[in-house]
Amino acid sequence: MKKKDLIGFGAINIDFICLIRKLANLGEVIPVEKFFMYPGGSVPNTIITLSLLDKKVALSGAVGTDNVGRYLLEFYKKNNINIEEISIKNGITGRALIFLPKLKRKRVIYPYIGVNKDIKDEDMNYKRFEDFKIVHMEYLDIPEQFEIQKHLTRLDTDISLSIGMIYAKNGLKKIKKMLPNCKFIFLNEREIKVLTGLSVVDGALLLNKLGIKIVIVTLGRKGCIVSSDKVIKQVPTEKIKVIDDTGAGDVFTGGFLYGIMEGLSLEDCAKMGNKMASYSLRDFGATSGLFKQKDKGFFR
Repeated sequence: MKKKDLIGFGAINIDFICLIRKLANLGEVIPVEKFFMYPGGSVPNTIITLSLLDKKVALSGAVGTDNVGRYLLEFYKKNNINIEEISIKNGITGRALIFLPKLKRKRVIYPYIGVNKDIKDEDMNYKRFEDFKIVHMEYLDIPEQFEIQKHLTRLDTDISLSIGMIYAKNGLKKIKKMLPNCKFIFLNEREIKVLTGLSVVDGALLLNKLGIKIVIVTLGRKGCIVSSDKVIKQVPTEKIKVIDDTGAGDVFTGGFLYGIMEGLSLEDCAKMGNKMASYSLRDFGATSGLFKQKDKGFFR
């Protein structure tokens, strides 16, 4: 049986983005000037990106029995994302409250994990994951889910891993044994420095030595670095006006993995990642800019 493209496992959230003049000091009241609500979560953002690029994708995780959970399931179905591996748990769907000051555009995020913490080993149909060419997941520092992730890395499929800042602060020790089973790892500039204690280049080379075949580090306006056992290369990106960088790294990941599945060179995969991220950065929320770009007919 021909394998489908990619399945993602990670936290499923809704993002509430609040545009404000500035962050409030203690006791100060700052009104919210604009309010946006978008599907969120690192892995779901990547999955949505790939679905818009016409890849056969699925999502694994948990939503609650609330209205947000129902909304997200309908959204995924509408956008051709397979939801058979999403568990519905009695509780509240994960949320992220994101405050975006107009003056500096530096986000402050308050996540609420909700039912994401309730995924158990018995919820997982591991055989199903082997129906896909790539399993993409984010590092979740929850004991039982960490065991699920270790199980996933032992499957007969390529593994892609995103490292967030919360988990980068835990250092390499905990995930070191899992890394040789990962073909791709995605980090940003700050995350790789915190995770490895080294510069971007030295940190990427260290991760290669630990067994990761391809290390991808996003550098914001400077583009990205791609490091493999053969070469390390920086790939620049175009200059644009940034509206909101929420989830842009997740969208980059989707673009890069699309290139992998299309058989592109690593440099061209990086260019595709940069291009998709640039669409994300032009609007509020991770993927709203992608939908608008596709509606205009200028998506790829």
